[in-house]
Parts: sequence; structure tokens; C-alpha cells
Amino acid sequence: MTLSVDAKGRAHVKTVRVAVGLAIISSLMLSGCGAPQATGEPLQTQETQELEAASTPQVSSLNALQAWAESGDVGAQYDLGLSLADSEPKTASRWFEGLALQGYGPAAYQMGLMQSEPKRAVEWFSMASAMDHIGAQYQLGDAYLKGRGTAKEPEWGMMWFERAARAGSTQAQRGLAAALASGVAGPMQRREALMWLLIAERQDRSADDDEINALKARLNSTAVTLAGQQAEAWVKVTGSNEIGDRATVRFTQYALSRLGFDPGYADGIDGERTYDAIVAFRKVENLGGGGIDGALLDRLRERLSALKR
Repeated sequence: MTLSVDAKGRAHVKTVRVAVGLAIISSLMLSGCGAPQATGEPLQTQETQELEAASTPQVSSLNALQAWAESGDVGAQYDLGLSLADSEPKTASRWFEGLALQGYGPAAYQMGLMQSEPKRAVEWFSMASAMDHIGAQYQLGDAYLKGRGTAKEPEWGMMWFERAARAGSTQAQRGLAAALASGVAGPMQRREALMWLLIAERQDRSADDDEINALKARLNSTAVTLAGQQAEAWVKVTGSNEIGDRATVRFTQYALSRLGFDPGYADGIDGERTYDAIVAFRKVENLGGGGIDGALLDRLRERLSALKR
């Protein structure tokens, strides 16, 4: 089952192949695809027979899939939404919305793709991102970096890029590399940018060699070697959508640095220097004791936004 997305973010189904086991087999057997019966009706033309042979299995499959979906099967409900996304988007969105509200991340992601209003798309991508959907995390990061459907928050956008990148999204890895190399949310970090491009290249061979070579030209041989070693040692992290993960720590470091506190190098590692900066910030903001939590992240985002006004 292949889903494409047009320039406006609408989901389109290219091909649907849904296996629904014996239910489909039975429906196909009952659809009359066997030898013609002697009914006295005029014989069908070859063209008509070919059209019916092509369409009947698809209709039968869709009917069987809908029956299975209506019985409460989550997978069938999602597949039915995909199969109807192009022809009946309103019906598809009802299936997706019901699944999303039950905590099914892929359905929330599809809801985001189907939105024509960027703000609504961000809301659905936020929901899906909280469910660890890496495609939604990439989309959310891109929205915050560009200010599409939400306030422009490059530091927060990079955090979502990094979560998706660490979970294996090559799209997010390339986006994160570009952000790190350009310094959109802090000092330029070319060595780490090179590392992410090399990781993306290892996964799908789609990285831009010119971009990789340009970064290498700006680094010394030791940094290039280290970036290569780190790329080789990289391991995909799943379920990293947690406060205190490396992406969140890096955001905290970026934000503290921008606000005049000194957390040290923004490497995503929660060391003593970062801890001292967090304590100092919490004291100034009357947040009480503690480390990285929801209250701290919200206040950091508020203060960063105030800087840009």
C-alpha cells in the first residue's frame, strides 16, 4: 500500500493491496468471476469482460475491508482510511480521526497530511509526535523551523528533527545536518552535521556528496575522522520521545545559552555545567528545584519567544 503526498499536503493513494485473509477469498469466490452462466442474456463483449474482471476484485476487496473495519479491527480501519483518502477524503478522515483519538499515531499523522490549514496540520502532527511517529516528528520540526502553521521556534524545531533523526528518519537526519551546519539555533556544529549526513548516506545512499565534501573541506582531518567513526557506530534509537533524552537536553542547552546562562557546549549530554545552568535558570524564574521537566521547557520556550519580539 503506497501513499503519496502532493504539494498541499493532501494524502493520495497510488496503489492499494489489502490482504484480508479468508474474508476476501470468500468475497471473490462469490463475486461471479468464474465461467459465464447460460442465462439467455446477450454475450458480453471482450472489453466489458476485461473491465469487470479488473474492477470486481477491487470492489469486493473494499467491501470486505469495510466489513472488517466495522467489526472493530484497527488495522482494517487504518487500511480503509488509506484506500479512501483520495476518492472519499471525508470518509477517510472519519476513520483516521477515530483511530487517532484512540492513540493510534499513524492515523494522527495521516490526519496531519490531509489538512489544508497549516495550523490544523501542526495540531495533528503534535499529537502523532507525542505517540513517537517519526514522520510526524519530522513534519513538526520543519513547521517550527519555518514558522509554518505555528510560531517560528528553530531551537524547538531542531529538537523534533533530532528525535526523528535518532529514530532513523533520513529526511530528519539531512534536515538536522543542514540546521547544525548553518547555526540556525546556535553556534555552527559542522562535525556533527557531517556525522548526520554520513548516517543518512549509509541508510539510503541519498545524501548529497557535494554537501558532504563541502563540510569536510571546512573541518580538519581529525574532525572528519571522528565524524566518520561516530556515523559507523550510530545505532537507531526507538521510543526516544521522553523528557531528558538527548534531543531535549540539546534544546535546553541552546535555550539557556541564548538566555545568558552557560550550559557549555550544546552536545545533548546533561553534564555538571548544564545542570548548574538549569539550577540557576530555575531559581531566577521561581520554578523551584528540579532538572529538565515540562515546566522548565515551557518557560524556556516563552523566554526565547520574548527575545524575538
